[in-house]
Amino acid sequence: MIKFLFLDFRAVETVDGFERRLEAPRKRRENPLLQSDDPAEGNSMSMYGSVVQREDGLFQMWYTVNHPTLYGAMAYAQSEDGLHWQRPALDVVKYKGRRTHLVFAKSPHGTTILYDRAESRSGWKYKMLTGAAPSHRICAFRSADGIHWVDAAENPVTGSNPDCPMSLHRAADGHYVAYHRPGFGDRRVARSESWDFAHWSQPHIVIDQEAGDGPQTQFYGMGSIPYGPYELGTLWIYRTDPANMDFYKMRGGQQHAELAYCRSGYAWHRAALGEPFIPHGRAGSWDGGCLQAASSPLLLEDEIRFYYAGQRPLHSESKDWKGKEPRCGIGLASCKPDRFVSLTAARRGKLLTRPFWTQTPLFFINADVAKGGQVRMGVLDSDGKAIQGFGIADCLPVTGDSIQHAVVWRGQGDASVLANRQIRLQVEARNARLYSLFSGTAEESRRYWEFRIPYFLAMDLERRGRE
Repeated sequence: MIKFLFLDFRAVETVDGFERRLEAPRKRRENPLLQSDDPAEGNSMSMYGSVVQREDGLFQMWYTVNHPTLYGAMAYAQSEDGLHWQRPALDVVKYKGRRTHLVFAKSPHGTTILYDRAESRSGWKYKMLTGAAPSHRICAFRSADGIHWVDAAENPVTGSNPDCPMSLHRAADGHYVAYHRPGFGDRRVARSESWDFAHWSQPHIVIDQEAGDGPQTQFYGMGSIPYGPYELGTLWIYRTDPANMDFYKMRGGQQHAELAYCRSGYAWHRAALGEPFIPHGRAGSWDGGCLQAASSPLLLEDEIRFYYAGQRPLHSESKDWKGKEPRCGIGLASCKPDRFVSLTAARRGKLLTRPFWTQTPLFFINADVAKGGQVRMGVLDSDGKAIQGFGIADCLPVTGDSIQHAVVWRGQGDASVLANRQIRLQVEARNARLYSLFSGTAEESRRYWEFRIPYFLAMDLERRGRE
């Protein structure tokens, strides 16, 4: 399946009449799904942590808390639907003689957990990177159930300081990718890689402040997940308090998440500079102070979920909290597949893609078309001439809201003339939001996170390789 997203215009030849917009995921009305109301948590919740779903459907969540007698601890919750969560009583860490839902007490910091579906070794299905005592540097752990953890290597595995939200995923070629800070207090994002989860490369900075950022903009860390040939990131932006003259600016700042993306793993971009992807709640609400996205979103069958922690106070202003409860909690925002950035046409929008090579002559549009609006698609040759029977005028209008509108042409002839050649797609829209275009089978489109994007410089090589 070949797909066109609109994170930027790299695959677009011309565009007119469309407005490119960041599409914020919708927060659930049930939020917060969990509240800071358990005594063992010290009235704190931080999304230095992860949410996964196992093959059997169970959702699992790990987050960091300030245990009253420990420097920090990792809490665990589970759910059948990802909305209603239980904190099971376990024997791993006890508080005042009773069992708790805490599962790791070695001063975890910056925790990220991977549920590794490709792993076949017993006891290795779950993998964790976290700052841990006694080194308080990045350490690697493994687990069979996500509850009982043991060292996965000779720790620490890197000397980097984990004072940040880290993320961890497995790339298509099997190697592990982690994002973290390059050094203590250096609020930027670096990348390290490993083939065995024990030996990690030196960190290389992959995203930094831009000229358009204000002087109070810092990058706390970033979540990540593979999405086709892209990686998508939830970049924790930290807006510091300009009145705070402390070098590290710990107090008074505010955190939120921006959407970031890359094609190579090293050249990261922000989809909408300075615009929150998951916005704060109103001032004084449970997520009105700081908002922290989990280490990666969840890609479900028809929904992408972004779990996050929120708190009422600003950064580092919560230790002696005397205000309204809950002080903090964990919530959920979600969107439909591909719906990160839209091209919106209030009147008439026109778009022409760059030429690309396709095999499967079936075409789909992910679009939300308002009442009275429509979207049409035409297929052109590489020179920009309409292919007979498949032009804009031949296309039946697409209406309604669907992540998979099938494109149909009047008196459609032999679609095989569209296969195994270079083509362009032409789109015209009115009163509609366009999210993606793709070519492939309906079955392929159900696994929307598995796709290719056009590699224009390699088209001739690709064509020769297929002949």
